Amino acid sequence: MLEQYSMLLFLAHIIGDFYLQDESMAKKKEKHLKWVFIHGLCYWLGVLIVTSVVMSRQVFVFGTGFAVLHALIDIVKYFVPQRKDERNEDTDTRTRNGFFIDQLAHFISVPIVAYRFTVSGGALELCNPVRQVLEGIGCSTEDLRTLLIWFVVLLLIHKPVNIAITRILAPFKPRCKSDHGDDRNAGRYIGTLERMIMIALISLGQYSAIGLVLTAKSIARYDMITKDPGFSEYYLLGTLLSTLSVIVISVALLGLNPMF
Repeated sequence: MLEQYSMLLFLAHIIGDFYLQDESMAKKKEKHLKWVFIHGLCYWLGVLIVTSVVMSRQVFVFGTGFAVLHALIDIVKYFVPQRKDERNEDTDTRTRNGFFIDQLAHFISVPIVAYRFTVSGGALELCNPVRQVLEGIGCSTEDLRTLLIWFVVLLLIHKPVNIAITRILAPFKPRCKSDHGDDRNAGRYIGTLERMIMIALISLGQYSAIGLVLTAKSIARYDMITKDPGFSEYYLLGTLLSTLSVIVISVALLGLNPMF
């Protein structure tokens, strides 16, 4: 029960904090408190949508509490003064640190709420329409659980991982870049496809084929890698972070062991 409800809350957080919030809203939250509340409302709706398949009075109450806790964390973040370091600390570094501290606080709230839900006797029962659909297509509860996990994985390796890697790399980004290497959106989608292919290969046990993916990616950037040492280090760090994220997610969520 704890694992299932934690997965639902984790999915709700991914959707509410990353897919129901764009970069524009995130910036507005930093300047206007009303946007913190608007985001909190969107987040709450996301939680209700995700948990609607097992909706009950307890699920509604704890889901609402989870959304309120998320909003409280965002409100605290809003009122924390953004002081500039006396040593003129780089803005990218402060933004990166703030992002990971914020996400850590949100992630910690997931097992806390799930634990309280479990010890209070909360139960997860599929709604009748959902159960009827599953029975009609011959899908078992275990199949639904596997589908949920893969849904979480695919959503996680796209926008959340892209944003996390961007935040980590920001302080190391080469200051002088040529025009042909500055399409950020294309780079993010390439990274997403790269991780999707790698996690599919890991799930199939084709570990050696991952090298082909990394080789193809390196060929596309070969000219910049060989001519710009700063970019080559930046590129290598991004590639290693992307690969590491796939390994961590495959082990933590899919229970795969890419080492054997």
